[in-house]
Formats: sequence, C-alpha cells, structure tokens
Amino acid sequence: MKKKKIISMLLLLGVLLSEVPYAQISAAKNKKAEIYRLDYYAIQSKKQYTIRDVINIKRKPDSYDKAKKKKFTDSRIKWRSSSKQIKIKKNRFTVKKSGMYELTGKLKGKKKDSEFTIVLRVYDKLPGEIPNDVSKITISRFGNSIDITDLQEVSLLRQRFSLARYRLDLNLSNRMYCGGEFSIKAYSSEEEVVYSFIIMDSSLISTSGGSYRSTGINTTKEYVEELYNKYYVPEAKER
Repeated sequence: MKKKKIISMLLLLGVLLSEVPYAQISAAKNKKAEIYRLDYYAIQSKKQYTIRDVINIKRKPDSYDKAKKKKFTDSRIKWRSSSKQIKIKKNRFTVKKSGMYELTGKLKGKKKDSEFTIVLRVYDKLPGEIPNDVSKITISRFGNSIDITDLQEVSLLRQRFSLARYRLDLNLSNRMYCGGEFSIKAYSSEEEVVYSFIIMDSSLISTSGGSYRSTGINTTKEYVEELYNKYYVPEAKER
C-alpha cells in the first residue's frame, strides 16, 4: 500500500509540474540583445546636447558606419545615467562637471532588445588656472627635463598662461591629437603634481586629453621656450 501511495504521489507531482509555464521562462532567458557602443566622444560641460549631436561629432578613429550610428537616435530608446552629474530629459542631456561618463539606453523589441552605450569624455570650457601655491614647475622636451624653482619665474609663467585665454577646441579633442613639444607639470610644496599640460604649438595646449586653443595675443609657449633655453644644459658627450 505504501508503495502504491508513493507512486501515485509521484504521478500527481509530475502532472503539477507539467502545468508550470517553463516555455515562457525559457523564452525570456533566451531572448538576445543587440549591443551598440560608441566610445570616447568629447563634449563640453554645462552645455546641452542631443543624442544626434553626439553621433554627428567627427572623430578619429570611428569604426561605426552611419546606419549603425543612426540606431542611437530612435525616439523610443529610454536613456539614463548612473551619475548625478548628468541631467537627462528624453534625448537631451547636460553634464555638469568634467570627467568620464556613460549614457545607457534600452529599446525593447518583440524578438530582440537593443542596448546602447555612449562613453563621454567631458571637458570644461576653460582649462582652469595653475594654482597659486606652486613651488616648482618642470618643463620637459624630447626626453630632457628642467626644474624651475624661482618663484618670480613661476608666477610669470602662471600669468602668461592666464593671459593666453584658452578655450576648448572640441574638434581637436575628438581627434585625440596628442603630439606636443613641451610638457609642463606644476608641483605643490609637498611635491605633488597639482596641474599639468602639454604645449602642442604656439596657440594650442592639451590638458588630460582635452585640446584648448588660445584666443589671446600672449602665448605660453614663448615664455616656456625662453625658460627651457635658459636652464637646459646639454649633457657632455662621451669620447
């Protein structure tokens, strides 16, 4: 009798399990998603952009063709960001502060979902000022480096940098142009780097990847070159 009861219970359990909607669960798990990603698009902080504005930015390298990039402009995509620095309203957004951020979007489909990611490198309109409490500046050129510790010369370099009135150049920032003639680092009294930039030409600098063009007559390069020539002593060649 006990054996018959066990068999009947197992049969009943099999009937109950057969009624559980496994097919739906399996279908949900097997639903694939199309993944789209755009990397490292440079934009300006505190300025409003649309998704279309971003995908139309000319940059190098860019392996995505126009058809794939156009998918990012679908009005049905729900865009969001985990950062509080980004304010999004439909397909328009503003980033408050410079830094690296991601915009993510999702579009639900019957057979496939589409997931979108745009990686943003956000730069401020101005490159910022060299801090007041700088105790030393190093100037490097072609692998050679000199130290400037004269506070009067440090102060004059800060003034020249300020008078140059640099403004963000988004076209160059998106081309990721990184060649330069001089590399400058400013140090605090604790020997910590508090500011750094690269001089690419007489009117162009780069700070942490962003390119800034001078709108003023005074250029930083002239004074940096003057200091370098004043303090650089070529190493004696071995005979």
